Amino acid sequence: MAKLKRQIIDVEANDIYVDFDEFDGKTPAQIIQSMQYYIDKEAGRDLYFHIQYYGYDGGKELKMRERRLETDKEYSKRCKEYEAEKEKQAKAKKTREEKELATYERLKKKFENM
Repeated sequence: MAKLKRQIIDVEANDIYVDFDEFDGKTPAQIIQSMQYYIDKEAGRDLYFHIQYYGYDGGKELKMRERRLETDKEYSKRCKEYEAEKEKQAKAKKTREEKELATYERLKKKFENM
């Protein structure tokens, strides 16, 4: 298996639902107080807000995202994909070299007989 380093991946934090409509009409202090729940509950996670733009009318959606180390399953999958790609490239290189050699041999015979 490949000796790749584990990567930090950036994923949507689907397990956290924040109803941002609750912020409507609240002061910054009230918002900070309501967000303290997530700070306490999700301590140790690298969570952040992300504004996702969509549509031509300038629509926006505020999402919670997380940066985390990839899991064993994700790491294993990435290693397998890496090995498969490496093998595919090696096979393509071998095929290309065989074709070049065949062309060389064909041309060599052609020009030696002249």
